[in-house]
Amino acid sequence: MMRNALLLSFLLSTQAFATALPVTWSLAGEWRVHDANDPAFDGVSASSADWRTLRVPANWYSDGLDHQGALWYRHSFTLPEQSADTLATLVFDGVDYLADVTLNGQRLAHHEGYYQRFPVDVSQALRRHNQLTVRVDSPFEDPKTIWPLHKTMVKGVLNQHDTRPGGAWSAQGQDANSGGIWAPVRLHLSRGAAIDEVILRPQWQQGLAKPMLRAEIRYRAKQAGPVTLRLAAKPDNFYGRDYRQEFPVTLETGDSKVLTVTLPMEAARLWWPVGHGKPNLYRVRASLIDRQGVMDTAVTRTGLRKMEEAPDNKGWRINDKRLFVKGSNYIGSPWLGTMTRAKYRQDFELVTGMNANAIRVHGHVAGRALYDVADEMGLMIWQDVPLQWGYNNSSEFADNAARQTREMVAQFGNSPAIVAWGGHNEPPWNSPWMEKRFKDWNKDLNRELTQKVADALAEDTSRIVHRFSAVEEHYWQGWYFGTMRDVLAPAKTGIITEFGAQALPRLSTLKTIIPASEMWPKSTDAKDPGWDRWKYHNFQPFQTFGFANVPRGENIQQTIDNTQRYQAQLVAMAAESYRRQRYQPVTALFHFMFVETWPSINWGVVDYLRQPKAGYYALKTAYQPLLPSIEPVTANWQTNKANILRLWAINDSWSACEKCTLKWRITQNDNSLENGELPLTLEADSGQMVKEVSVTPTAPGEARIAYWIEDQQGKVVGKNARVEAVTAAP
Repeated sequence: MMRNALLLSFLLSTQAFATALPVTWSLAGEWRVHDANDPAFDGVSASSADWRTLRVPANWYSDGLDHQGALWYRHSFTLPEQSADTLATLVFDGVDYLADVTLNGQRLAHHEGYYQRFPVDVSQALRRHNQLTVRVDSPFEDPKTIWPLHKTMVKGVLNQHDTRPGGAWSAQGQDANSGGIWAPVRLHLSRGAAIDEVILRPQWQQGLAKPMLRAEIRYRAKQAGPVTLRLAAKPDNFYGRDYRQEFPVTLETGDSKVLTVTLPMEAARLWWPVGHGKPNLYRVRASLIDRQGVMDTAVTRTGLRKMEEAPDNKGWRINDKRLFVKGSNYIGSPWLGTMTRAKYRQDFELVTGMNANAIRVHGHVAGRALYDVADEMGLMIWQDVPLQWGYNNSSEFADNAARQTREMVAQFGNSPAIVAWGGHNEPPWNSPWMEKRFKDWNKDLNRELTQKVADALAEDTSRIVHRFSAVEEHYWQGWYFGTMRDVLAPAKTGIITEFGAQALPRLSTLKTIIPASEMWPKSTDAKDPGWDRWKYHNFQPFQTFGFANVPRGENIQQTIDNTQRYQAQLVAMAAESYRRQRYQPVTALFHFMFVETWPSINWGVVDYLRQPKAGYYALKTAYQPLLPSIEPVTANWQTNKANILRLWAINDSWSACEKCTLKWRITQNDNSLENGELPLTLEADSGQMVKEVSVTPTAPGEARIAYWIEDQQGKVVGKNARVEAVTAAP
């Protein structure tokens, strides 16, 4: 810590006079920390000589401190005396969950919310030698009275979820607390004014060829008076035209003042999603300038794209083009400080490699790197608010959640990748299953919360708003209710935000989670204590063996194979079914989940070591842009009977497949049962049933169905396969 403090002192002392303001320095490094749960201990005035060190930025758990509740953070830095017109701002990009900021003994700020960037004006408290103290509190909530039905923090899946350590409902469900200063902290010096936020939204009144960029500049100023606001947009990931304009404005004194201007950007390049064009981005610089020069500058990035939901459930439209959304629910880690740009890019390359074009950032707001990478890759985002199941039912909490929602929209809304906001996930009033679990559940619990948060989201008209994620949109046939074949039934909602099943990871991954001595519990009974560790790591033996009837097999490798086979079959059957129902009524579907976020055994089709399961490849097939889909009409194939399947051709692309040829072959024991081909032009953005096939096997055994699409040159542009078990007719 002393070495970092001396380094910062050197940088500040040597650069402060040599570098014109504005200037920003990182305060990352080793900070000192001390338990803050004892109210008698004053961490502001106490000596920190015997405090342990902890890395900033980081969640305290991921940096080696398993802690619940409050923690004192201490950091020292030195800089030379500043001129009278200097504004000094500490900028925190994310503190989980409550933060009290003190500099040199002066208590300056209190902040609530884990994902918001918040500035603290430290101009009056700043000295040459500075001692910064932050009390961070991520409370453990009483499991008997508060958690999980009446939670008091807007943290979503970070303090209750099926994929967290301990699971959603056990007494251990709050283990591995996500608290800490998990995102960067910076000291920013500016002259006379400080820009705290630049909020950008595209406007389309003059059509796609003449977009305009509305900019809302949130600032603080030491003095009122006329200045110039310069707004410039420069291509960030392509070569093209720059846009720049200067606006005469008048600054006001005080906190959180706002300037609003509009920058015309005629013929600007648009942002397009993966598979449909280039994700063109602009780097936008806002500067306040007076007669002496630049007072402060802020730089952000955005893309110009128009997003709307067509009436009558006819789909989502991006830049006036209809687009079918194929995605997966995503949580990178319960400890967001561990996720980097490189890790997000690795995950998203797997996502797009699966032929998905979207993710649902499930029940939380992630680190800013996630949105940067998604913007660059053209990966669309459905962004949830961090509300998962039940919360405090007071109007005060609802207002707090709505305030935090507005901050999410303001701070993350520059991202063109975010095409939809999603509200409260499975609110209690929409979850009658909670009645059996909680004696104090009632049919109106959290209605006000859901309503106020949804209204806050609806204030943003630049993207789609889904007011809450209803249980009716979660299609858990084959896992929590019904059978796998129930996914073939007509969908009842246009948006499907969850479907899937669990599967074990590969054996090498499983060995890092479950000790060898507990790898084979005595029975498949979910009450067998041998499954306790497995349950802590999110595995559901009852649903696996008792409900889905997945056979355990004779050894652990067979169990892995059987669970992965079941998951793959279910997600493929579901995804294909919902794609066959495109716009009748399905417009968007999100599988649950993409990746396992810690040493967990859950619904992910990629394990926590980022190794794909069989379900990943099944979705990759089911999500092909050109999909030869097989509808299994006959449930159980039998000998000497007509067994029916239907062949579909689905084209999600914006280009027709001219003069394509659809080919199929059904074999059993190397004998041909049926084959054929059909020339057909697949129109852009289309889907149709092209052939009903009847097959009558004469012997038991596996019937293998191969179905593919060739273009005019004979190149395979889509392929699919299915296996049916044929049994002897009674």
